[in-house]
Amino acid sequence: MAGTRSAALAILVGIGLAGAGCAAPVSQGASASTASAGSGAYPNLNVPMTPATAQLTPEERAATAEDLRARRQGPTPAATPASSADQLRQIGGRHSADAISRIEGN
Repeated sequence: MAGTRSAALAILVGIGLAGAGCAAPVSQGASASTASAGSGAYPNLNVPMTPATAQLTPEERAATAEDLRARRQGPTPAATPASSADQLRQIGGRHSADAISRIEGN
């Protein structure tokens, strides 16, 4: 009985030591501006941020906003030709009305 206890203790100690070797080392050299959440280091907010891409100019912003406003109003009837899907919906609507009138005997 004492032999199995000591063997179990040896196995647990071995597992504990193996697990301690797998832990990732904590780097103390992380800069304050690249510190991740929970690292204990605060980010440096005085460093100017660099945008990932070129920003819109006020003229481009105004043109885009105007284009979106025009699109919100909907397309003009002359500018959009009827698609085949729209034509099929119209035929389907007439077909159902015709079928109902034939069923009712009107």
